[in-house]
Amino acid sequence: MTETRHRIPGPEFWTAIFTGALALFTFVALVVGYRQLKEFQAEGQVQHLLALDQKFDQEPMLTYRRGLAEKRLKNEEDPDELYPLLDFFETVGLLVNRGYLDESDVWNTFSYSVFVLNADARQIIEQRQREDRTTYEEFSSLVERLQHIETDKHGTSAHPSKDEITDYWRQELSAGKAIPMRPHMRKKTTK
Repeated sequence: MTETRHRIPGPEFWTAIFTGALALFTFVALVVGYRQLKEFQAEGQVQHLLALDQKFDQEPMLTYRRGLAEKRLKNEEDPDELYPLLDFFETVGLLVNRGYLDESDVWNTFSYSVFVLNADARQIIEQRQREDRTTYEEFSSLVERLQHIETDKHGTSAHPSKDEITDYWRQELSAGKAIPMRPHMRKKTTK
């Protein structure tokens, strides 16, 4: 009868097992790290967006928005209040282009304001860009990105009509102002 010998694995076997396990753990750590990094990036994008949204709805932006609305409704051609708003959205466009903001989130938050501002100030922007092509380059890029999203979502706001622009400026006159609610009428009870 022949005996079958059980051979004890040698050091090469154990080295291979431990190297394989180390490679597996390293791969898992990389995947987990990548996912966490993506989550931190998404959280950072939301924080940036919320900060910009808050800035847009606070002073001095509210004063600029109301002032621009008042002057545009009086057909003033090149009001000073236009430029802080264009500069604000120039910054938003820069942050989108650099990946600090998600363009879909920006579309949800600011697209209508961007579309109206672009439509209403397009001639001024184009004139400034003829003088210096880099002027409002990030704003123009933002407009294009948001228009693509608007088209993909089958929206109709990318090219507002003159009436829509006028309505927007009328609404902007009360930006940041609390609109008082009418008191609820109490029902009289009969005894």
